[in-house]
Amino acid sequence: MSVRCIASGQKGGVGKSTLAVLTARTAVALGIKLAVVDLAMGNPSTSLHLLGVLPTHTLATHVIGASKLNEVIHIVSTEYGPVYLVPSGRGDLSLVNAYGDVSDRVGAVINYLVDRVGVDYVIIDFPSFEPNLDDLFANVLMRCDIVYPVGIQDPGSLAALKNLHDFVRKGSVSIGRPVINMFRESLGRQWVGVVSKLFGAEPSVIHYDPWLIRWVQDGGGYYGIGIREALTYIIKYVLG
Repeated sequence: MSVRCIASGQKGGVGKSTLAVLTARTAVALGIKLAVVDLAMGNPSTSLHLLGVLPTHTLATHVIGASKLNEVIHIVSTEYGPVYLVPSGRGDLSLVNAYGDVSDRVGAVINYLVDRVGVDYVIIDFPSFEPNLDDLFANVLMRCDIVYPVGIQDPGSLAALKNLHDFVRKGSVSIGRPVINMFRESLGRQWVGVVSKLFGAEPSVIHYDPWLIRWVQDGGGYYGIGIREALTYIIKYVLG
């Protein structure tokens, strides 16, 4: 079993949730038993994509002691099998900030998913956060076996990736192959070169086209280049 985490540092809107949802759908199609922990409290797009609604029992309600462990693990049915989801919700961050044991609770959730549910992988979808300043999520980050950095063609994203890289390198967490969601081709190779220098490995590139968005939303649409690139990255690196 491996805890695999998708993060971007303090830059939001780079496609982490898209990657998490596609990973979940790809895993069950490959016969892999997978769980997703959605940490993006306040912006629960991964939970909404997978579950359709925000349930009463979430990670936050477990953190504050209002929900039992088995109540916050939701089974998402797909045509290939179940995905196990621990959802976040809107306004959850204000709840957990008052309690502060998020890392321990997430650790308990991971142990339950492994020991009782028997999953092969746990995927944690992180919100945007600065790991050097935000202990709440930084402590959870240290529970990951491997972190997959996600960025876009943006100076703020590059700065966020550098901070994430430097923080993770201080701990015992491995860094997976980075990925750039590319919205335009201009200066594309320069961005690849900069990220390659930072991580010591050339990043995978996913062309973030409208078909990729549609595929995440309803599993349909044209099987375009962005979808092929995303699935290749997931199968080769995240689930490989």
